[in-house]
Amino acid sequence: MALDDTVAVALVGGGTIAPLHAEYLLSSPTCSLVAIIDPFPPGKELAAKLSLPHFESVAALLASSCRTPDAYVICVPSSLHVRVGMEVISTASPKAVLIEKPFSTDSKSGTELLELANQKSCKVLVGHHRRFHPSLSTARETIESGRLGQVTMISGQWTAKKNDGYYSFAQWRCSRSAGGGPIWTNFVHDIDVLHYLTGARVVRVWAIGTVRRRSHEGVAPEDVVDEGAAIMMQFSNGVVGTFAVSDAVASPYGWEAATGDNPLYPPASESVDSYRIFGTEGTLSAPEGTLWTYNSDDAQALGREVGWNIPMRREALSIPSAIPFQQQAEHLARVVKGTDVPRCSGDDGLAAVKVCEAVMEALRVGDGVPIVIQ
Repeated sequence: MALDDTVAVALVGGGTIAPLHAEYLLSSPTCSLVAIIDPFPPGKELAAKLSLPHFESVAALLASSCRTPDAYVICVPSSLHVRVGMEVISTASPKAVLIEKPFSTDSKSGTELLELANQKSCKVLVGHHRRFHPSLSTARETIESGRLGQVTMISGQWTAKKNDGYYSFAQWRCSRSAGGGPIWTNFVHDIDVLHYLTGARVVRVWAIGTVRRRSHEGVAPEDVVDEGAAIMMQFSNGVVGTFAVSDAVASPYGWEAATGDNPLYPPASESVDSYRIFGTEGTLSAPEGTLWTYNSDDAQALGREVGWNIPMRREALSIPSAIPFQQQAEHLARVVKGTDVPRCSGDDGLAAVKVCEAVMEALRVGDGVPIVIQ
């Protein structure tokens, strides 16, 4: 594909996730990474490392001879997503923006961002890249095929041990209001997965926090991040679910360890799962892709009714190879060109924010009463 036929993309921010976006934008046959925008050292250093033009603002890029971006990928600290997103949309009027998760740290500002994007005819994508993981695509296809029967329950966990350096590296990670902690940083990904797999959104949540094992100096006590929670959920289609999340336990039961999806974190040495989807005809675990079902031939041979008194059959689903971040980059190009619609839209991202908001409110109140999501 000729350079002029590729989709020009600018990367806004140079922090933790930015190098991954840069890597796959640079290797994309349909995108061209044309610049990095960041007034702070990480962005400047990343641009120098990749020999890319660096600008301190969107306005500076637009005033330069740099190729005008068709799209922007925004990966700044969570609390800046809305402010930077609105600046990019209002200043540059791009065809699309891809905003890292969480889409926003409150639903009100997220709604305002979507309203501006609609006014400017800018398509909004949210960086819940797990939707592009082949194990989840396979899981969704299996659910939609009816092999699980009627999905009734779903469970999951994101459990890991973040080291002290993770929090000391950036002060915002210690602050609830700034979007730090495992609910906004990690569970926000998982709730989007649960929405994606069930085909429905959470409408009520119950949550209770874990015991705190850390202290964070310099942060107001009421603003210190939570370390985890046990969460119950009810979805709009009647499915119910549970989720355990903690970043203060030694455990391989979480997405990164289960998949090796992020090169910053080593995968578990053996197969582990993150999600289990329970249906009337079978149960599926993901991302490992194990399907458990009954077989009517087994029941007939034993002269029994299908149910718990006959053995279940285990099937390892065939999962193709694909790199989610690469798939996301190609998808962004198709959205810009109008040949695809966002797989994870701004509305999808906002739905995940509302659930996290409800969980945080449940943890703050601590009375065990469910929070209804509007």
